[in-house]
Amino acid sequence: MPSAKVNGAEIYYEEAGSGPPIILSAGGLQGTLAGYGPVMEELSREHRVITYDRRFGGQSSSPLVVQTWDMVCQDVMGLMDVLGIDAAYLGGGSFGAAISFGCALRDPERVRAIFPSNIAGGVICDSYLAMKLFKSADMALNQGIKAAVDAFDPDDRFSPFTPERAQYDPEYRKTLEDMDPQDFAQVMRDTIYALFEGPYLSLGMTEKTLKSIHTPTMIMPGNNDIHPRAVAQQVHRLIPNCRWAEVAPHSEAPEKYVHRVMEFLAEVEAGS
Repeated sequence: MPSAKVNGAEIYYEEAGSGPPIILSAGGLQGTLAGYGPVMEELSREHRVITYDRRFGGQSSSPLVVQTWDMVCQDVMGLMDVLGIDAAYLGGGSFGAAISFGCALRDPERVRAIFPSNIAGGVICDSYLAMKLFKSADMALNQGIKAAVDAFDPDDRFSPFTPERAQYDPEYRKTLEDMDPQDFAQVMRDTIYALFEGPYLSLGMTEKTLKSIHTPTMIMPGNNDIHPRAVAQQVHRLIPNCRWAEVAPHSEAPEKYVHRVMEFLAEVEAGS
């Protein structure tokens, strides 16, 4: 099972193919690589494609710490370091799109281009994600941490947030449940503030920071309450020379997604 020690976490990853590297970051508060299965094979025909479980999702493992925008971007850069990648193309949907934007802002010399999709943001998006964290804090304080862990359900969008590893790793689960409920709840509260307190237009990004991205960018919009089309349109206007692609999320239209991404990356390669 390939994993990399990154910033105090064990990050599980998978890769395929060879060529200019692509790293895909998954959405949600946990973020698991499984959703990229429909597109990984085709993308890997011309690229080295890496997908990974974010530190609280899938087969990755991390102590329960406050999740910040700096941290999720540092995890990508740390994974690149372990894999010997100097610079990569970054893609991601929803929360993963925010990671792509954040990496391009923080480490532009290591990001060749980004192609974020299903752009998330707005009051409903923030409320939905913050609710999951607050629900976990509330359950831990009033019913115990075990109740919060037991309530985890990857198929229930409104289940509380807890690290997925607690569902299949007894030792990890015991460590989590042995925490002081007050400490557990405080991590949830601090994560809410770290991720959502700010004048963010889209997840983790202000108008000012979006204007500061000069990495070649192509965005693919979403079209629901959590991924409002209007937010994607504003992001498109703010990032200099940003391209727009009328493509549904990769899970809905994998062939069209792959075709447009490959076309964009070829254009970037030709212009570099």
